[in-house]
Amino acid sequence: MPMSLYKLSDNITLIDAPINGVKGALGTYLVSGAKTAVIDPGPTSQAEGVISRLGKLGLKNLDWVLATHIHLDHAGGSWLLLKEYPESILHCHPKGAAHMVDPSKLREGAERLFGDRILEYGAIKGVPKNRIQISSDHEIINLDGASLEIHWTPGHSSHSQCYFEPDSRTVFVGDAVGHTMGDGGPVIPVSPPPHNPLQALESIDLIRSLRPEILCVAHFGAHKEPGIYFDRISSRTRLWMRLAERIVDEGMRLDDLVALTMKEDQELADHIKGVEGADHSLKASLLGFYLYAKWVKNG
Repeated sequence: MPMSLYKLSDNITLIDAPINGVKGALGTYLVSGAKTAVIDPGPTSQAEGVISRLGKLGLKNLDWVLATHIHLDHAGGSWLLLKEYPESILHCHPKGAAHMVDPSKLREGAERLFGDRILEYGAIKGVPKNRIQISSDHEIINLDGASLEIHWTPGHSSHSQCYFEPDSRTVFVGDAVGHTMGDGGPVIPVSPPPHNPLQALESIDLIRSLRPEILCVAHFGAHKEPGIYFDRISSRTRLWMRLAERIVDEGMRLDDLVALTMKEDQELADHIKGVEGADHSLKASLLGFYLYAKWVKNG
């Protein structure tokens, strides 16, 4: 089996299709019964590789393209899978459906955050409205041999949702529980604005209540000790909330929040010390907390 394909259970495969040659950027998951579903195909530049790897697995029909949320790095390549598999349907949160048809605002938001880096995503195209099915909280997608329960998990975004496969007790969470900085590094929130850390904590608790045994995060991979992961992301989310509130109460700026975080979050500071671009990445992660704290303070 190519090293870009990892079997997690009898009916779940992790596809690690690189983005511009970089592996371990975003995990795409294939869930198979008699019917099949792909969770988070990634941007177009990655979706091309996903399609190639589905072909190597012998997949001829795809029933579902499932989006944990509609951000371009997760669902931007959905149009390409729908084109490749004409019978497939895109499943997403109702707050995201219109943006999947017309992704212009998604593009604008990504350009504000990432600038020219979004060129790495490849073509950004909408999907036909009649190829979208909007989700309902607690609904079940039956794959005839596997099933997926949908749970809405706002916080990272208002249109976030997770998919829980009860037989293997595997949950696919997108960015709802943050991401890992490097192999074995700190677990940090994925928190571009508008980020709501209180809702994020509630969603982490909801996912924990499902009692998963395998936690599939988008960035990156499958974790077989979910309880430890939940503890780490919850603790850091609460810490960052306190630091952001303190900075805003004292009338200070985002750069001051970055400096304070580096002082108070020793595990993070030790990990990113000397890593090129790490300060910029941390600043982008803290921006959502900073703006949320300002919003709370100003009503």
